Amino acid sequence: MEFPPVTVAAWRAQVEKELGGRSFESALVHEAMERILIAPLYTEAPAAARASGDPSAPPFRICMRQARGATAADLVADVEGCADALWLGLGDACGAALAPADFAQTFFVFDTEDVASMEAVERHVSALTPVAASRFALCMDPLASRARGAAPFATLAEELAALGRVAHFVEARAPGASAVLVSTLPYHDAGADAADEIAFALSTGARYLDVLLESGLSPEQAARQIAVQIAVGRDTFVELCKLRALRTCFRKLLAAVGAPSGPRTKVHAVCSSRTLTTRDPWVNMLRVTTQMFSAILGGADLVTPNAFDQAFGVPSALARRVARNTGLVLREESFLGKVADPAGGSYYFETLTDALAREAWQRFRALEREGGMTDALESGRLAARIEAVARNWRERIAKRKVPILGVSEFAHLDETQTRPVPSEEAPPRAAHALAAERDAAAFEALRARAEAAETPPEAVLVTLGSFAESRPRAGFAAGFFAAGGIRTRESTTDEPAPLVCLCGTDERYTTEAAERARALKAAGCKRVLVAGRPSRLDTSLREAGVDGFIFLGCDAVTVLSELLGVLS
Repeated sequence: MEFPPVTVAAWRAQVEKELGGRSFESALVHEAMERILIAPLYTEAPAAARASGDPSAPPFRICMRQARGATAADLVADVEGCADALWLGLGDACGAALAPADFAQTFFVFDTEDVASMEAVERHVSALTPVAASRFALCMDPLASRARGAAPFATLAEELAALGRVAHFVEARAPGASAVLVSTLPYHDAGADAADEIAFALSTGARYLDVLLESGLSPEQAARQIAVQIAVGRDTFVELCKLRALRTCFRKLLAAVGAPSGPRTKVHAVCSSRTLTTRDPWVNMLRVTTQMFSAILGGADLVTPNAFDQAFGVPSALARRVARNTGLVLREESFLGKVADPAGGSYYFETLTDALAREAWQRFRALEREGGMTDALESGRLAARIEAVARNWRERIAKRKVPILGVSEFAHLDETQTRPVPSEEAPPRAAHALAAERDAAAFEALRARAEAAETPPEAVLVTLGSFAESRPRAGFAAGFFAAGGIRTRESTTDEPAPLVCLCGTDERYTTEAAERARALKAAGCKRVLVAGRPSRLDTSLREAGVDGFIFLGCDAVTVLSELLGVLS
């Protein structure tokens, strides 16, 4: 059977007909971030799209992060569990007295924030060379360290100057290893979007490349001395394309300094700490799985999974094992990482990669025109830029337009916490440090308030009409209140409860809601709400005693916070 050819225009006309008057753009196109739109159909790739994969790239490594004070036994346990990369403090690595035979194939990522001076960095690297050989990357990133609030070795100018010295040392002692890291983790944790993360990485990389070239390294040597560390968040396909766009842009940056055919930049992808929750933490296992999927298909060389209970503090042994085994299943059973650039050739992925790369490059150039990453961080412009993006993101979360499963949606009020919930009070921040906040923090704070109340907060859902009529809005209201730790029960009578919510159809509201609201107020109810937003009835219902409306898109955090105050 042969089907007649269908043009995109004909498809578009049929879709618009089915939309019944709604615009194609408002119904089917959404904005992933500023100037990055996601369409429902792609029929060709951008003319400038080029595959970001490297056929010679080795399979990704599972890189397990170690807690401060990790011992040799801790590291050996991860290696015996089939982790093939370890991320730990440089001082901890030296203090652990590692045996070369235990780590013959292991790659190391060494944080330098636990070392007091550049001289100590060189001394530790010399001591670890018999164990790590050239299989390591130092995390010397003075800009990200300041953004994170870490105590500096010296002034920023002195630390930048020292990058060249250490890079020369590593180039001579461990050819193939890298000394300098460009990390976007503190910017991601503070709320930066995908395009900003790439732009910040490019601006930081440009500054470090200048330093390394000024120190006497050749462009190829300077390129070899830089690795990139990037967070991978919740939007699976955007994050996948973020890594592809990062490689495209970083190749362009290296070409601009004279290393167009330099070595492949090592990319270390780290699952997002921002997306972890302390409520229903088991869901974090699924979050980590999708983030690792994005990182692997995006072409990361090292992938660090988060433990599902990491937001509580030091992860448990079970959580670390599950995190490590997640990567093993994806690699050994699902065969992810066996194909070079599996997203290459997909019209959607190529278009999104191209759009992200172009947007990030524009933001990078704008950042450079204003003085670069150093000036942006020290002047506070960087923090202001990220805060504007983060504020918009927090508003979307508060309105439940961005759901967090187990927290703002499908909250499990009967869960038993396996570990104490940590305090969300922000510690004092150092100068230029960015504020990091988990996405779920606002809703989790509401849950904590509800659990601390002497009397468990409760809302009575007064249903109007038949079961079928009331069910949609009663279900919505139960989920809405649960997000704030407020339990619900249903009733058909006018009970004198502190908090009542009417649930029914717009037709039932027209004929019954005003009378029921007056009766509930007369019975002594403090707050009477209506599930839904029947705008034409707003005035008459408020006159009858309705205090407010809950609906998809209202600020749930503000409403629930106010209700908890009433119920207390």
